[in-house]
Amino acid sequence: MLPTDTRTPVILINAAKTALARSVHRALFSITLATPLAAVMIAQPAVAQARADAAFDIPAGPLGSALTQFAAAAGVTVSFEPSYVQSLSSPGLHGRYSAEAGLRQLLVGSKLQVLRQANGSYSLLPMVGDASTLQLDSTSITGTAVESAYGPVNGYVATRSATGTKTDTPILEIPQAINVITADQVQAQGARNLTQALRYTPGLATGGFTDRNTIADEITSRGFAPTPLYLDGAYVPYAGSLGGAPQIDPYTLERIEVLKGPSSVLYGQNQPGGLINMVSKRPTREQRSQVKLGAGSYNRANGAFDTSGPLDEQGEFTYRLVGVANKGNEQVAHAHSERLLLAPSLTWSPNEDTSFTVLAQVQRDDGAADYQSLPMIGSLKRGPTGQHIDRDFFSGDSHYNDYKRNQYIFGYDFTHRFSDDLAVRSTARYTDVRDRYKGFYLRSFVSDGDSVDYTRANRVKLDWRQHNIAYTLDNNLEYKFNTGALQHTTLAGVDYRHFSRKYDGYNAYNVLPVDLYGKNNYDTSSVTPVLDTQWDNTVRQTGVYVQDQIKLDQWILTVGGRQDWAEIDNKDLLAKSIASQRDNKFTGRIGLTYVTEFGLAPYVSYSQSFLPTLGTDSAGKSFEPTEGEQYEVGVKYQPAEGTLLTASVFQVTQKNVLTQDDDNPQYQAQDGEVRSRGIELELKSTLDNIDVLAAATYIDSFYTKSNYGDQGNRSESQAPVSASLWVDYHFTQAMLNGLTFGAGARYTGRKPGDSSNSFDVPAYAVYDATVSYDMGKLDPSLRGLQASVNVQNIFDREYVSDCNYAFGCYYGQERVASVEMTYDW
Repeated sequence: MLPTDTRTPVILINAAKTALARSVHRALFSITLATPLAAVMIAQPAVAQARADAAFDIPAGPLGSALTQFAAAAGVTVSFEPSYVQSLSSPGLHGRYSAEAGLRQLLVGSKLQVLRQANGSYSLLPMVGDASTLQLDSTSITGTAVESAYGPVNGYVATRSATGTKTDTPILEIPQAINVITADQVQAQGARNLTQALRYTPGLATGGFTDRNTIADEITSRGFAPTPLYLDGAYVPYAGSLGGAPQIDPYTLERIEVLKGPSSVLYGQNQPGGLINMVSKRPTREQRSQVKLGAGSYNRANGAFDTSGPLDEQGEFTYRLVGVANKGNEQVAHAHSERLLLAPSLTWSPNEDTSFTVLAQVQRDDGAADYQSLPMIGSLKRGPTGQHIDRDFFSGDSHYNDYKRNQYIFGYDFTHRFSDDLAVRSTARYTDVRDRYKGFYLRSFVSDGDSVDYTRANRVKLDWRQHNIAYTLDNNLEYKFNTGALQHTTLAGVDYRHFSRKYDGYNAYNVLPVDLYGKNNYDTSSVTPVLDTQWDNTVRQTGVYVQDQIKLDQWILTVGGRQDWAEIDNKDLLAKSIASQRDNKFTGRIGLTYVTEFGLAPYVSYSQSFLPTLGTDSAGKSFEPTEGEQYEVGVKYQPAEGTLLTASVFQVTQKNVLTQDDDNPQYQAQDGEVRSRGIELELKSTLDNIDVLAAATYIDSFYTKSNYGDQGNRSESQAPVSASLWVDYHFTQAMLNGLTFGAGARYTGRKPGDSSNSFDVPAYAVYDATVSYDMGKLDPSLRGLQASVNVQNIFDREYVSDCNYAFGCYYGQERVASVEMTYDW
């Protein structure tokens, strides 16, 4: 999202007009009377936020009142002389219109004409007369942009979401916890990838190998991993740590939404912890552009640009083009990364009710991957020499290690409104990812009989090649109607997902061991990995879903159901065998919310999920899908625009988990169960010149049923306690006007390091900071230019971010700093 200065004050001259403001439901605007044109222009920054099109429901009546409601809904500035609208009436406005088309429709019969100014505002003039009269006794009505669930958010606090219901719904009305990370938050905190963007979100764990390894994003939500990723509601293929994972650059996104808990009713097969949906940037009808240049630690350099606007005078065709380029080293020695990305999109809007967008991403990543895990002895605990393994330790061969990824995404979004109450949507995405990872991983300490050498580790030399393809289709119909006092928003749809993975695994186990504390100049070129794993896997899913959001006064009942048919075919090409699974599953969801007039919304909900499981038990019977269910009780509070507080208590249970068959230990049985109970708290607030982000989580996640000897143990997937706080202060004093200082703290509590709970990973706290300055406050000729400095882990805390077994520990990110210059016009 391109930043606009929304803190510019709007002068209120005539207090008598405040009664008019109260007639606009939940909108912010200001009225300026009897001021020169220069004063009117103070409100210009709000104009940049106007939506490409908006829904209007303005009744017939006095034209002045209608214009006020229009400005609030469209997010535009409308200037006119009060005498022009005196005693005039308007026929009203109903339906979806662009700002200009809607304004012209509103003025039918008024003998006023619309003049669009260069800054995007609108002036009203008589069809005959001198436009210069506008410069005296003029009225300016400014409305804040009405947020769209599919578009950008100004600041840190989102109020609407489409992830939780697949409809544009206020977050207060969704009976599940939803966290929204906006583009402004990503920019302020200097996040380079999705993992870093989610560090200040409750209920998530972002440690592990992706804490400092930038080739993938593997997140844990409410104790379950990996959390599935979606782009604009479409599944993003991920097959675990073997590779083949696409990575979406946060600069291409308007917002990131985290839906907590099971979500199969709308999205099909999923983990029960939740999902992450990334909303991509779309074309705008207002011309806007941004260029960004930066540099930072590890000799990193980065650049990006984002330009969008109309292609024709009517605004029927609009475009957007986003580009990213960066390169530099990484924390681990001999590791580096490079990225080139281009993301074009084009929207065709032949009328106010129809929109068709095609979009694409082409991305190339290159670098020596930092994928390695470390042994617990040497990283978490001191080694036999009394030392820790260095944070920049490199376990591979600088002449061999490498990573390459080619990523392509294509798709379309189509929307057509037959009326104010009936709309159809159709989306499709095609994702193609090819990657190749050449490197090493540590598998055990060197041993000689009963003697173990804890200073050296055996390695596996690998060459992993993967090709993942996924395409998804989703078509749904939204219909709004009433049955007596009940107001319905009904959604019915059908979707299809196809995911195929081709994996070739070359491995060599006779590699020279590595010295964990010394210099390693071993030549591994004489050892060639051999093909020992070759898979061709396919997953297909077809689902039919229905959802109804039913309102009665201040009550909202959300109920939905879905029937899925899932197919899995796993081919082992070396063994020349195939394992297939066919499942069908019904999942449901129900939630009740009560929204008070003062912004308090308590809710209760129940939701289900399923995940197909491949294989057979000792009797040759195919495994049933793993099932998840969640009970959640919570409250959301939005006392005013710019503040949102969410508190939730939940229990998530995953059943039919594979575990050892006690009667036949060489087989597995579906007797396992994992249960997570917890509390999540989140506060997001933007008041005056202070922004606050606060989050806290407590999770009890246990193996409640297991035959592996870990029954009753706490899950190693996530720390029970975590908390974070981020505060921005925007200075407004004369000498410091335009300066912003931000600081944050991230705390992760003690957690088990493996499923047997044989050791713990200590708690740690990391601190971040940012400073930015709006150069336009220094000199008006520099308007649009902003400089920023961002530092992560400012005290250079050395810590282990996660362990999941004795040879699966990872150092956290050491201190990194970056500086950026951004120019918007």
